[in-house]
Amino acid sequence: MRNKHPLKNKVKVVTKSVAFATDFLPFAFAVLIGLFSNIVSAEIPAMTLAERVTYLELRAQSQNKLQADLSYQFNEIQRQIRELTGLIEEHDFKLKQIQDRQRDLYRDIEYRLSNLSTSGSVKLKPPKDNSVKPLADATNAKDTDISNSNHNSKSTPLARREFERAFALVRSKQYQASIVAFQAFLKNYPATSYSANARYWMGQVYLVQNSLDKSAEQFTLLTSEFPNSTKTANAMLKLGDIYIKQKKWTSAKAYYNRVADNYTGAKQQLAKNGLQKIREAGY
Repeated sequence: MRNKHPLKNKVKVVTKSVAFATDFLPFAFAVLIGLFSNIVSAEIPAMTLAERVTYLELRAQSQNKLQADLSYQFNEIQRQIRELTGLIEEHDFKLKQIQDRQRDLYRDIEYRLSNLSTSGSVKLKPPKDNSVKPLADATNAKDTDISNSNHNSKSTPLARREFERAFALVRSKQYQASIVAFQAFLKNYPATSYSANARYWMGQVYLVQNSLDKSAEQFTLLTSEFPNSTKTANAMLKLGDIYIKQKKWTSAKAYYNRVADNYTGAKQQLAKNGLQKIREAGY
């Protein structure tokens, strides 16, 4: 199994080395003193007093140098431990930030899913207008009931079922499979009442996966292909959020301004909040 914290292992190894060095130093000094004593006892008798003094001074200097070297190495190991500890703390902080952001994204998508049936902007049922008939009447609708669609009215129940199958994958958190399903849906039904929702949820899924560029691509396509959709304002807000994360301040500001200028209520307030974040960042 691959270790998830290689830096912590490094610290453990270095710490063990320091502990070993700390335990070993007294022993090393004792050995050096013993050797020094043996050498002195063997060599000093043949020396004059002046030579003995000079010899002892040189030996003392050598011993002091050795002790200084060992002390330097010990301090260097301690410095490396502090540095590695700092790197671990920085790594843990960044990891926590990523986990918090991922958790917020999951909460956002779970909230939207839980409110899907009651939300005015997210509906699985066809809207009650002349563009798409309820299932009971769909089979008798005329071909012109779905404007700009490449499919006749008999395909509408099939489109609904295909969208619901793709959306069920989002509910069950099979995100990659849901992307494939939504892509197939948009290929088969590029201009139904469900197509904007398909684009939106593809963007949401990519956002949960932290694929910011792919998410932005889907939200951008939604705003250009379905400018009058109830999802368009939400898509522009998402684009603003994505571009803030990418520090693309000009693009983020442009989308927030579009929402603030063209929508009211909660959407307008969210756009103003986004613009405030940009100002606080100094842009």
